[in-house]
Amino acid sequence: GSFYENKKQSQPANVIIVHGWRMDELSRLNNIYLKPFSNLGMNMYYFTLPYHLEREPEESLYSGELMITADVNKSLLSIKQAITDIRALIKWIKNNRKGKVILIGVSLGGFVTNMTAVVENEIDALISTFYANNIAYSIWNTIPGKYIKKDFEQGGYTYEQLERAWAIVNPSKYKPLVKKENILLLSGIHDHFVVTKDTDYLWESWDRPKRILYPCGHAGIVLCKRKVAKDTMNFVKNIL
Repeated sequence: GSFYENKKQSQPANVIIVHGWRMDELSRLNNIYLKPFSNLGMNMYYFTLPYHLEREPEESLYSGELMITADVNKSLLSIKQAITDIRALIKWIKNNRKGKVILIGVSLGGFVTNMTAVVENEIDALISTFYANNIAYSIWNTIPGKYIKKDFEQGGYTYEQLERAWAIVNPSKYKPLVKKENILLLSGIHDHFVVTKDTDYLWESWDRPKRILYPCGHAGIVLCKRKVAKDTMNFVKNIL
């Protein structure tokens, strides 16, 4: 991952940012978060998901290809690895850097941070941006999952089987350990990658924490970046 250290404050807050599925560079996230958080005087950690960026194996055709696939158990282990790594980073920050820890996830990173928030009690705030919820539902019903769905269908694997197999990593089945008032959910109402039905379900399951809906699709992460950054910064300032 990448680390931006703030040396001006004795005990700055810390923000961990988790990127999306198949992301192969961080410039889009930098365009949203780097300057605002730097101006707030925070330490920033860009966490790399398994099988992405510098963690991409040589046999992978592209960044993230091997994280979520039609290999049911391997996909679960990839998600488990991501959550374990983030928790280890949080523990290290709490023991060595001090200060609050704010966890931000984008797209698949939003799903991973949501799952982390149901098992880790050292997170001071969670901001989930254009997040996925039920990965099985996303694979079966959205554009990014259509080729993986095809692999499942060719193998005779049904949606019902997949939903049961991946139920353990559905964050809407659990309650977050982060305080409700310290959770912010951001979604695009025209998103065809992580659809409203799925994101609404998590919001309802978590007792409706603060949520902002944008009039855009999944590309709104880039197209609405100024609004996303402003809303994120305002929320973080209130937490701090």
